[in-house]
Amino acid sequence: MKKHNIIIILFSMTLALISFAYGYKIMKDRDRGRSSEILITEEEDDSELEILKEGMNISPNTFIEKNTFYKACNHNITKLNNADDAIINMDESQYRGYMKENYPNITIVEFSIERIVLREERAHMCPNHYIIGESDGKIAIYRIDENGERHLDKAFEDYPISLLKKIDQEKLIEGIIVDSEEELSNVLENFIS
Repeated sequence: MKKHNIIIILFSMTLALISFAYGYKIMKDRDRGRSSEILITEEEDDSELEILKEGMNISPNTFIEKNTFYKACNHNITKLNNADDAIINMDESQYRGYMKENYPNITIVEFSIERIVLREERAHMCPNHYIIGESDGKIAIYRIDENGERHLDKAFEDYPISLLKKIDQEKLIEGIIVDSEEELSNVLENFIS
């Protein structure tokens, strides 16, 4: 009886393995047939070709990754956005023409329908910095905008720089660049306390 059960199990396993291999071969042959059908369709019918090429255009799901390198501080800032309406449905050559015309200082590093990678270099500091300086004779904090311009963020009206040592006054007039809010607090503490 035991020998009979072993034979049935082995026969079942062999049958399952043969069925699996046969099914795999059929599916593989079917996929090959489809790819040749697509090639034939591309050659014979131009409207089908356009539909197939449509997938190579920028879609609302395409991510735009912009890497901006700021030479003055050696920082690289990456921003990730979805494609905006102006570039949706453009193919690679149309997009390259659009970028050359509208943003000549930005280079296209990579182009695919999933992701476009852009690179830009700017000579100034990035917006992640603060500058401790003076405004109308008072200690002030400046922010850097996207174009490298200083903008007054806050002026400490109760703290004129005339009360500081001459060397500290010169540093503030020149501007002290800091990289973080923590560093900003530490440097301000030296002048305000």
